[in-house]
Amino acid sequence: MFLRVCLISTDTNIPQRRRHNVYSIVRHRRTGRPFPTGRIVAIVSVAALLAGAGVVYLVRQASGCSGTPVTLNIAASPDHAPVMETLAGKWNSGEPTVAGQCAQVAVRAVAPAAVAAALGPGWDETRDGVRPDVWAPDSSSWLLVVQSRPEAASILPTSPPVSLASSPVVLAMQRSMAEAVGWPGKDIDLAELMKNFVGGGTWERFGHPEWGPLQVGMVDPRTSSAGLAGVLGVLDPNNDNTMSSEELLGGVAFTQFVSAFAPDTETLFESFRQPKQDQALPAVFPAYERDVAKFAAGQPPVALVPVYPRQGAAFADYPFAVLRAPWVDGVRTQIANEFLAHLRGNEAQLAYAAAGFRDASHAVGPNDLLTAERGFRAAAATSVRQPNAEALGQLLGMWTVLQRQNNVLLTLDTSGSMKEVVPGANITRLQMLQRAALEGIALLTNQTNIGLWEFSSKLTPTTDHRELVPVGLAGDKVGPITRRQALNAAISGLKANGATGLYDTILAAYGAMQKQWLPNAQNLMVVITDGKNEDAEGITLDLLTQKLKAMVRADQPLWVIAIAVGPQADAAALESITKVTGGSTFVAKDDVSAIQQIILAFAGRLS
Repeated sequence: MFLRVCLISTDTNIPQRRRHNVYSIVRHRRTGRPFPTGRIVAIVSVAALLAGAGVVYLVRQASGCSGTPVTLNIAASPDHAPVMETLAGKWNSGEPTVAGQCAQVAVRAVAPAAVAAALGPGWDETRDGVRPDVWAPDSSSWLLVVQSRPEAASILPTSPPVSLASSPVVLAMQRSMAEAVGWPGKDIDLAELMKNFVGGGTWERFGHPEWGPLQVGMVDPRTSSAGLAGVLGVLDPNNDNTMSSEELLGGVAFTQFVSAFAPDTETLFESFRQPKQDQALPAVFPAYERDVAKFAAGQPPVALVPVYPRQGAAFADYPFAVLRAPWVDGVRTQIANEFLAHLRGNEAQLAYAAAGFRDASHAVGPNDLLTAERGFRAAAATSVRQPNAEALGQLLGMWTVLQRQNNVLLTLDTSGSMKEVVPGANITRLQMLQRAALEGIALLTNQTNIGLWEFSSKLTPTTDHRELVPVGLAGDKVGPITRRQALNAAISGLKANGATGLYDTILAAYGAMQKQWLPNAQNLMVVITDGKNEDAEGITLDLLTQKLKAMVRADQPLWVIAIAVGPQADAAALESITKVTGGSTFVAKDDVSAIQQIILAFAGRLS
């Protein structure tokens, strides 16, 4: 038992916080033998003798203090800030002391993305608010985001911070729609569900034609941890921290169904609180389990249920990161450690559980929110997603590409070599291209600008190429049909014949796309070929690259992307051409990778 003797004046003008010590009950935490009565009498006698001199000595714990308290400032994500603020209030009411100084904790609700953007030694309090001594975002993924900035990474903890609670990312799905596809008796996989709607499918196949096509809600992964986890689930479903072409195709398909894009999940939840037709709302969107539970408890007009992912869940882990910033001194670090001990105590953990959070080990505690009747499960996932910083950066970068408007001209090689049979497939290379192209066209969004040329030799009296579909929005009309339908018809009618007029076609297509260049879009000219240039009367490779260098404009980037299919493709020449424009060449290692790249090209998603 640590005791100290306090010399306290009996003057009634003492400030209130110090006067409290005069009237404190003498307490101790000793266990075992009772405190000897004789010692109490002796202490009281000494106190009585000294009272006449205007002072009182009290034996008490080291819990009182005097002077201006040292404040520990915590920036917590808005979802758990109310819980932490309540716990901080209780901790502060005990008038704690740390290193002989009064201590208190102040909790401020701040969006993790805002802290991540501002964090660094040069934190500007005028612009960004009070400097945090502790950062308590909803997910450690935000620490990975900050690590990409060296000046900010230097003030992060050197070891993984303690987790206060957890909540898995689930798919919040309209109950009626979830039940239509077999929930709760059947697990729902979003990728499998989307396959039923690719190419114009509707809810009719599930008995509800009135619901129309599948509509998906998405939260901005740049500002929302749930959105970030959603991107991980879409672009890396097997949780291996890499993104294959097949996974990228799944991401392309996903973007086709996104009908509502919000900065945060609360914006989407609020749309479900307003009375409107269910089919006008997204069927499903990523959200934290705890937020779905909180929403469901409010008895909204449209019920949402949690759909748990099959292949591992991303968890909000609510880290308590004590910063190594210049303004975080030893006293504040000690206050942080003592308050953390309070947060890990039984009372605090019960408070988090009551608010719908799981504990750090993902176990569900006593609460009235995560009930089985509402579809919540005790076991959330068999595996946990733990992306590394590199993978996170790559996936976010690709998501940005997928969201960007694309302006693409596709040029297809229809020379005689495309008649060759693909080994082991019993189809020609042109037929393989046609099948892949039709799959890609099905993934086009109406916001994609796309056009189509074919090339071989002397397709017109003056050129080796021929325009099949002019560049424009996929959903716009080309005569009596949509551009998407025109692309399908043109692809289906391709015939292979002639030599390969590669270089003249690339030069002409690049010039045509410069006239079609769009701001705020990814502008691409894509060439798909299985051979090398065979036009002896046309432009040479050296002259082509010289002309392209002269045409390239830094203020209007336009990339040439090449897909080299088959062993006869001149990958070296294509690489020298694409490099001039800032583009790249994809050399298909096999027919499967060729198909995937062609699908991406026709979906307008190569980069």
